[in-house]
Amino acid sequence: MQRGKNDCYCITLRRAAQTISDLYDAHMAAIGITVNQYSLLSKLGHFPYCSVSELAEDAGLERTTVVRALKPLTEKGFVADLSEEGKRKRKLCLTEEGKEIVKKGRAIWNQEQKEIERRLGKDGVAELLELLEKLTEEDG
Repeated sequence: MQRGKNDCYCITLRRAAQTISDLYDAHMAAIGITVNQYSLLSKLGHFPYCSVSELAEDAGLERTTVVRALKPLTEKGFVADLSEEGKRKRKLCLTEEGKEIVKKGRAIWNQEQKEIERRLGKDGVAELLELLEKLTEEDG
């Protein structure tokens, strides 16, 4: 496909992001989770326990997004809520099953990282990350 001066950067970046997500998701499906779920479980694993708000802040997501994402992970037995009955602030942690899924997911994630590097080359990955960082800087 020939690129022109009228290409939409937004759509092109969204298409690329979806392609990457699909690649990771296809392989994470082997362990029954998505790359977004893996990311959340991995982040939760960095805490002995945490609240939904703390997890959302660490993940850079809206609290409501995290609540929705946690539901299937809790139902699968990967996340436990250790909060006391009647307390509003939840104390979330990974279960042993959750820790095992994170371990399996890390191996898959590492393979996909290598695949992206194979497609773009080490220099290409470095350049891409540098450019994306410029796009996500606060003062733009």
